[in-house]
Amino acid sequence: MARPFPHPRTGVFYFRQKVPADLRHILGNKIVSRSLRTKDPATAKLRNVEEVRKQALIWERHRKSPEPIPHKQIVALSGVVYQDYMAMLDAEPGDAGIWTEVLALLDRVKNDPTAAEPWYGPTVDNLLLENGIVTDAASRQRLIVEVERAFRQAAEQHQKRAEGDYSPDPKAARFPALGALPVPAAVAGEGISIRALFKLWERDHLAEGKSARTVGDFRHKVEALIDYLGHDDPQRVTPENIADWCDHLRHEKKLAAKTVGQKYLAVVKVVFALAVEKRKLKVNPAKENKVRYSKPIKTRPAGFTDAEANVILKAALADPDTLGRRAAGNKRAIRWAPWICAFTGARIVELMQLRTEDLIEEHGVLCLRITPEAGSVKSGNYRMVPIHPQLLEMGLPRMIRSLENGPVFCNMKPIRGKIADPVERAQSVGAKVGTWVREIAGITDPALQPNHAWRHRFKTMARDYGIDMEVRDAIQGHEDGRAASNYGEVSIRAMWNAIQRLPRFEITAG
Repeated sequence: MARPFPHPRTGVFYFRQKVPADLRHILGNKIVSRSLRTKDPATAKLRNVEEVRKQALIWERHRKSPEPIPHKQIVALSGVVYQDYMAMLDAEPGDAGIWTEVLALLDRVKNDPTAAEPWYGPTVDNLLLENGIVTDAASRQRLIVEVERAFRQAAEQHQKRAEGDYSPDPKAARFPALGALPVPAAVAGEGISIRALFKLWERDHLAEGKSARTVGDFRHKVEALIDYLGHDDPQRVTPENIADWCDHLRHEKKLAAKTVGQKYLAVVKVVFALAVEKRKLKVNPAKENKVRYSKPIKTRPAGFTDAEANVILKAALADPDTLGRRAAGNKRAIRWAPWICAFTGARIVELMQLRTEDLIEEHGVLCLRITPEAGSVKSGNYRMVPIHPQLLEMGLPRMIRSLENGPVFCNMKPIRGKIADPVERAQSVGAKVGTWVREIAGITDPALQPNHAWRHRFKTMARDYGIDMEVRDAIQGHEDGRAASNYGEVSIRAMWNAIQRLPRFEITAG
């Protein structure tokens, strides 16, 4: 077995191994070398064992005959680069000016026909090695093109984050699932690794059509565990290791107990649980671990009081001309969003995505349709919400019908040549409404979320006026997880009867 090699200048240990004799006609007489990320000899030995095992698998894969890669898999592979790049700088993207320079550099590389190979070639080769893929020159070249796109997409997102915009990347879901590709080391027995278990989870997660963004977040948590353990062998992980890791995150990394328990520990529990289900492990070493934390002290209701609701709704009736140089859509949002939230308990982004075609009459009842077709809906399901009589009298349907076809509150025209994303725009408009609630309406209590507090208030009002739990959940888009709730439908008639029970607000402009 190759021994860890200490770098003569830095003292960091490296894994080093010669290309086997039977592969030198393909790969050349080279030495593979990568950092073990430690200066401690004992830790280096443990990590070196794992690297030797991984490299043996890589050599074996190179003994396969080269095969072309379908385009869908090429894009999926480039998605791994994107996800890794996003996770790397998740908490601290740095200065926006740096990303301006990075994007300019990427432009220069793209415009130079000779630059792509030296710039992206090593990344592509490593990606193929990591996934055990031996391919032809044409597929490799196509992968270089897609990796360039992935790098650019990640750089644009980091620039956006550096400017304070952490909204989701609307194009992140363009990367297909990697499930059809070989899963490295995903075999039962002693050779399984924690990273391979993560790959199994990732494959199933993406195959179910779930968010690609979650993959990067999970990978970050799994890598944090591997880094702490100093090895990648799930067979050696004990409940005590998991408990010590959680303490390390809390006291050394200074993470909040809730963050450790509900994010880091929760992720490794899920990954190990899947490994047990797939018979890769006999037990889940994290199953019984817990991180205790105290709930924040509650000093007031999470929803608006009657007085606060009245203040906001009265302020929303102000003459739009008093709102300054805001865009017309933003003015409409300030005028109508609080009122619609008050009578529907909907999430602000769901409302800001509304389109003119989402005003629908069902069984003689005017409704707002909240649907994933318009953007983002947390449950992933569409719903119809009857419009309260007071909103009808105030002219909400008339306002919607007076607009051209398209979004009611968002301007979807490209900005600086960038195609608009409905979710991003809806989040932006919703945030502006929240800022208005704080700065203009004057509801500054930090214990309140300026838009989400309507959801809490609606639930309280629904209870006060005897609205059935399943009906109020259907109106708000909540799911209670009970099997019984999957039987039958909550009809428009039932929701309309419920909505009419909610009292009017006796507010006048001025």
